[in-house]
Amino acid sequence: MPLASHFERLNARYKGAEGDAFALEELAPVAGRFTPAQGRVLEVGCGYGRNLVALSTLPGARVVGCDVARDELRLAAARAAALPADRGARIALVEQEARLPFRDDTFDLVVLWQVLEHVLGGDGKRGVVHECVRVLKSGGHLLVETPNQWFPFDYHDNKLPLVHWFLPERAREWLTWKVRGERYAPSQYLSLPGAARLVRSAPRVTRTHKATRVYFAPSYAEAWRDLAGTQVGLKRALFALLWPVHAALSLFGGSADVVMPSLRVVWQVEKA
Repeated sequence: MPLASHFERLNARYKGAEGDAFALEELAPVAGRFTPAQGRVLEVGCGYGRNLVALSTLPGARVVGCDVARDELRLAAARAAALPADRGARIALVEQEARLPFRDDTFDLVVLWQVLEHVLGGDGKRGVVHECVRVLKSGGHLLVETPNQWFPFDYHDNKLPLVHWFLPERAREWLTWKVRGERYAPSQYLSLPGAARLVRSAPRVTRTHKATRVYFAPSYAEAWRDLAGTQVGLKRALFALLWPVHAALSLFGGSADVVMPSLRVVWQVEKA
């Protein structure tokens, strides 16, 4: 099946050396803008360590990865050990629990990259985001990458139109199984307003500020210039189509982030 082959190719690219390059292109430059010199960075749900390798390139940054899966942490540890000593020594790995095993106000930047769609239920998502905010310093930044509920294609699970809007979960699960050959609970997505509410509702939060204009970038032109990772041609086509939407929303202080395929947003969080 063509779509199944497409997902197999994407997975192979993400989990190999090319995936490491994608993280260097897409994550490291953004994280570098929001991490002070000698800053502390946490990735929640770090998996096998692809993003940690990229984050270790930030000059002097102390990087911590946590995950619930011990097997993934072992893979991440092997990746860290294979890095040059000055980078590998700045990565620490911690087994994740419902309550993150860190003190309040510890990190300058917290990264949630392709995690929230796999946390099922509103209470679960709220718990993860609130914990990320708890361990974030006041004035620090929360970086989120997750599929957008308001984008009309369920591109993360099966790339079919509108199914995540109208079909029940069992039907979505069946369709994804037929497309990908994998059976799992359907991913649960967030809209930009929904994600922003989760951040604002965390204890002690006094103010949040969307620190990126559109798609991790300060402007639409810079987002276009910096498009990277997989399917760059498709991304450029979408950006061209969405430019009028962005221009219209900008008149009211918004941006095309509300309809992009994925939410790629950094919030600055002030706390009491």
